[in-house]
Amino acid sequence: MKKKKYPFWFESFEGLRRMEEDFHRMMQDMWKIPFQTPKMRLEFTRAIPVDIAESERELILRAELPGFNKDEIKLKVTPTTIDISAEKKKISIDKGKTFYRQERSYGSARRIMTLPAEVKPEGMKAKFENGILEVIMPKKEVKKKEEKEVKVE
Repeated sequence: MKKKKYPFWFESFEGLRRMEEDFHRMMQDMWKIPFQTPKMRLEFTRAIPVDIAESERELILRAELPGFNKDEIKLKVTPTTIDISAEKKKISIDKGKTFYRQERSYGSARRIMTLPAEVKPEGMKAKFENGILEVIMPKKEVKKKEEKEVKVE
């Protein structure tokens, strides 16, 4: 790889540039699943992709959780945050069978987010269908601020 030539005043930032490149390389490597033999575990933790929409009275969150069952999903909500986690247990391997390929994975997925508006956790509804978790959270009513005009003297 050919080294880039930077102006003389930029050389003091060379260490930071290398550190940034190393960081990006580590982040890319973290999401790659290396080649593994059937005897090795294929376990990983991943982030859950979500969409959040807001209507006048509620927040609607949709999260992709393909490959999970509804009993493997845990959901915790406070008025300002939501914590979605899912864990797939280790797949039992039949003894005495020869595997030519074993790509199915097990592990966990988790996402903790700050919500764009305060919600009422007690009125929340959640359903899981076709790998999509849909959570409907009623928003707390925001009281109108009392306004009083003050005369300037």
